[in-house]
Amino acid sequence: MENTQSKDDLQKLIEILRQELAQLYFKKGSLVHPAVLQLSQQLDEYIVIFQKLRR
Repeated sequence: MENTQSKDDLQKLIEILRQELAQLYFKKGSLVHPAVLQLSQQLDEYIVIFQKLRR
């Protein structure tokens, strides 16, 4: 039960970060801008954790 809640929360966080990443990319105009790269790497880490929870 607890794991399901964590998974749902993590999924919501991932979606929020995806939206933030898209907005930041349009604002900075570059995929290699340091802020864009940092947020992208953070998002990747959360996605990996989420995928491990799905198993």
